[in-house]
Amino acid sequence: MPHPHNPIALRAGPITLPAMSERKLRAWQAAGLIDADTASAIGAWEAAHSRPIGVWAIVGLGALTIGLGLVSIVAANWEAIPGTARLAIHFAIMAALAAWIGWRLLKGDLNPIVCDALLFVAAVLGLTFFGHLGQVYQTSSPLWQPLLAWLLLFSPLLLLFGRGWPVAGLWMAGLLGTLWAHADDHDRVWSLFGRVSPTHPSLYWGLIACPPILVAGAAALMRDRSDRPAFWRLIEQMAATTIFAGVSIVLLLRGWDSDSAILPGSAAIQSVALLCAAAATAYARRTASGRATAALLVVAAVLHLGQALLPGLSHYASTWIASLFFLALWGAVAAGAIHARWRRIFQAAVALVALRIIILSFELNDDLLGSGVGLILSGLFAMAVAWATIRLSRRYAPARGEGA
Repeated sequence: MPHPHNPIALRAGPITLPAMSERKLRAWQAAGLIDADTASAIGAWEAAHSRPIGVWAIVGLGALTIGLGLVSIVAANWEAIPGTARLAIHFAIMAALAAWIGWRLLKGDLNPIVCDALLFVAAVLGLTFFGHLGQVYQTSSPLWQPLLAWLLLFSPLLLLFGRGWPVAGLWMAGLLGTLWAHADDHDRVWSLFGRVSPTHPSLYWGLIACPPILVAGAAALMRDRSDRPAFWRLIEQMAATTIFAGVSIVLLLRGWDSDSAILPGSAAIQSVALLCAAAATAYARRTASGRATAALLVVAAVLHLGQALLPGLSHYASTWIASLFFLALWGAVAAGAIHARWRRIFQAAVALVALRIIILSFELNDDLLGSGVGLILSGLFAMAVAWATIRLSRRYAPARGEGA
């Protein structure tokens, strides 16, 4: 029975409804959003499905303590253990875990969360094995070579059986790490992009950035063709995040340093890849979300290539044009978010636009910042932009709907 002074304070055996949920139910009931029966039903369901977080936290802390103890023991005796013996033990643990995962997957009785955790551990063991191998035999190979070997060996396992963000994130991090290490081995990546090496810089710098773009298109195709659409959705989201972050960085760097312009040939290759990814997304996902994603990829391709084709300009003009390109990109993202009902992406896009406008005002008024009047004007402008951003976000932000 509910408590006489708290009609929704429910118990299910030893489990009590969390205080936060209890407060929310009381607030909803007081606001007339739900009645007492509905509040009681929700409270009963939450209590029945609640998890003993404290117990699991203690168990996790104990497991972490045991693991740290084992690591400490091994670290203390690391030099005393022969290198070949260490490698043999490492490989045996990795092989045994992989065999056990395969056996349980064939039986089909492995919990998806447990499966993801085991896949993550197995992949990390494989990644550290290459580092261990280099330590024992004192190899001096570039970093991208063991990363590429790990990616080729473990991609089938992770992509065929992964389900959640830990596996998706690890695989995407491995892909991006391999590309970054390979590019950095050929030239300094932040010179954006090297004009001296390799032999064909336009072709190299164009192709090295294409894998995440192609992954976005492939993931969009796989979403409706796999029994794990949520996993491929995560892969697509991570690839799309990488794409827009990369294009944004290029746009910003062109505005801050006109000598850091990307090569037109490489930009053309990347833009073609973006258009291919847009076509694959539009074909595979004929929804509002799919149409918005495809359109945004087309916008990114046009802006990326357009900026690369611009001639050398003065710093002032370059700052203005690069800022306009950046605002156009994230303004398009905000418009696409309204169409696809991506609430959080809309809010993030509006915030980025506002932040860029504020930074641009400081960049263009640097001569005035030495005076008190300039500082006051810049501060007032920043406050006005922040106020407008909040108003715009509250008025036009879509309701919670389909994710990206």
